[in-house]
Amino acid sequence: LLVSPVSPIKIIYAKMIPYFIISCINLATILVIARYMLDVPMSGGLLGIITISIVYLILSLALGLFFSTMASSQAIAMLLCAMILMMPNMMLSGMVFPVENLPPVLKPLSYITPARWYIQAIRKMMIMGLPIAAVIKELTILISMTVLIMGVSLKKFNDKLE
Repeated sequence: LLVSPVSPIKIIYAKMIPYFIISCINLATILVIARYMLDVPMSGGLLGIITISIVYLILSLALGLFFSTMASSQAIAMLLCAMILMMPNMMLSGMVFPVENLPPVLKPLSYITPARWYIQAIRKMMIMGLPIAAVIKELTILISMTVLIMGVSLKKFNDKLE
């Protein structure tokens, strides 16, 4: 793969697109189950919920790419993702404990946790019924994180090839 005449960006896209498609299918399934089986309100607009969810999916894929460029093997990349992303995402995002109740030492760390911004936006749109205009701050932060992490990952990937 590394000696093929394909550019690094095309290799990355070819690896990410199948995972993106699977994630979109998962998103659709979750939204259908949430709406029709669990009666979760989606009064903020389905298009906005899908938009912010797709941005978060791309950010998650970019994080996976970032960790894969840092690791020497797939097993190490999976361990890094599990240790560095899963537990902090659950603890610092507001998914398990409200961010307001975090100790003062951990509150600043929650600002760099992508799941925090996604969960805030989804709560505003699904539970409070606010439109996408009300979550522009969260959307902007998620897009900025995506661009930054994708840029660093692409740079790191190119360095590995040279």
